[in-house]
Amino acid sequence: MWIYGLCMNGILLRIMNNKDSFSSKELEVANAIINNPGKLLTSTITEYADFINTSPATVTRFCKRINITGFQELKLLIAKATSDEDLNIGSIERDQTTNTMETSEGIINNVMTNAISSIDRLNTLLDVTVLEGVVSKIASSRHILICGVGASGVVAKDFHQKLVRIGILSHCDDDFDLAKVQVTSFDDRDLVIAFSYSGMKSEIKSIVSIAKNKGATIVAITKAGTNPISNMADYHIPVVPSEAIVRDGATVSRLQMLIVVDILYQMLIHSNSGNALATLKETWKNVALEGKDE
Repeated sequence: MWIYGLCMNGILLRIMNNKDSFSSKELEVANAIINNPGKLLTSTITEYADFINTSPATVTRFCKRINITGFQELKLLIAKATSDEDLNIGSIERDQTTNTMETSEGIINNVMTNAISSIDRLNTLLDVTVLEGVVSKIASSRHILICGVGASGVVAKDFHQKLVRIGILSHCDDDFDLAKVQVTSFDDRDLVIAFSYSGMKSEIKSIVSIAKNKGATIVAITKAGTNPISNMADYHIPVVPSEAIVRDGATVSRLQMLIVVDILYQMLIHSNSGNALATLKETWKNVALEGKDE
């Protein structure tokens, strides 16, 4: 499904985060718009097609692909996006030669603004019904495997640690071949929770695909929009697209995923699933100062 209204420059986010669904000709249109959205505003469809060396029919097909009525609506949406003072959100490839990025103060301001803005927008994406469904599945599943690579892998391990603290045993291994072996014995009583910002990581796709074929429930935490991992999921918890060339997006996407983890953790404790609160208190006691050497 297409994700609307993630932020005021939503059309550019929509185009950028669905590049893998475009044909080669449509991808040329997408790249041209992302690299120079202002040019489209001053052109007719024929002029713009000539400018990017394609045909008006291709531009029209591109508009239909992103679920808008045509070139005029595209111009209106691009105008709204380019008038937004927040255009430089990490999802859009920024011009690294701007003065803002040449100073330490500018870097600090840009990273902080992107983080705060993305986390604020995350709240608009979260679906209580989906989160409650995931909590119920975590509480009732026989086996739980949590997986992620890179920055997403850090979040996966954090969630694994939190679940163990409240008495919900899960697996989270760096050995992805071992993970494939584990999910081979899964069935509809079991659960895989996959963290992947892009939704494209081959290691995670393989694990999820095997688990899906075995009938296990799949929870995907990925960026908003369509991607191979979210398409296989029974539950998709989206985070706001925030990647950028300078990779502050990796930090922002990880922060968003950690927030999702904390929400699920708090919901599990609140539901007292598996006597979670009592188990948490006991784990605190077992690692408290009494066990330290004098």
